[in-house]
Amino acid sequence: MQGIAFGPTIRLLRQAKGISLRELARQLGVSPAFLSQIEAGRQHKIPRARIVQVADMLGVSEGYLLGTAKQVHPDLIKFLSETPEAAEFMVSAMRGGLSAEDFTQLREAVSDRRRRATLLRAGSVAARRRNGSANGLDGYLDSTLCLAGVGVQSKGRLFQRFAKLLTKKRKGVSADLVVERLERREHLSPTSVGGGVAIPHAFVPDIDTPVVGAFTLKRSISYGTLDAERVKTVFFLVGREGRPEDHLPILARIARLCSTPEFLHVFGTAKTSREIYKTILAWDKRISS
Repeated sequence: MQGIAFGPTIRLLRQAKGISLRELARQLGVSPAFLSQIEAGRQHKIPRARIVQVADMLGVSEGYLLGTAKQVHPDLIKFLSETPEAAEFMVSAMRGGLSAEDFTQLREAVSDRRRRATLLRAGSVAARRRNGSANGLDGYLDSTLCLAGVGVQSKGRLFQRFAKLLTKKRKGVSADLVVERLERREHLSPTSVGGGVAIPHAFVPDIDTPVVGAFTLKRSISYGTLDAERVKTVFFLVGREGRPEDHLPILARIARLCSTPEFLHVFGTAKTSREIYKTILAWDKRISS
């Protein structure tokens, strides 16, 4: 594992799962001190069997774990360790399906001073949200992209339906390209996050500001690689190409919403597009205050 950020990646994924260091160490059958050494990057001789075990405990594949570790540049790790607010957003975003490829774009953002400052400001929302001054999803959620009881038979049809709606309002944006970018992201790893929820997201040219939409489906559809992995609640995020620092906090807010069972229950009972729109904004404000 020498030369890649294996330990820090384990720490980020562990935090995203809400597992304490002591608990993961117990599950792995190692001492907390030994696991701490691994997460700090001071222990490099890790057998493959142990890597497979760690990946299984964290709910990801071995390939995802290693692929992500290879993409987490030291500059990004340093920035996150120095900036707890940005790290909080990143951990939340990982719940929403942040991929190894996304880390490359984040690394580039961190290397640019102005874009690094933007990511820092976005991260500082975590500190401000306690007094209700944080910017919410209302600046990105499009009511025309909120639909109840959508009848589609597959993930591909789902993406086509969303892309068609999006490009009606975003002139100059290609529906085919939107679908292609969403599918490309899914190829890295499905963006289903459990509980019948998926958060497909992508970067698309000619999108000036990030756009969020949400569907409830009439019937659940097969979404992941397993037939049992079915989805009935879908949030979409289409971000501005080359601006991962804008994308990250929005993805984190959506992931935080979708990890709230009470919200999912209310959201699932919405009968109209207007109800979906109002429910998202009300609960986004509630859980962020």
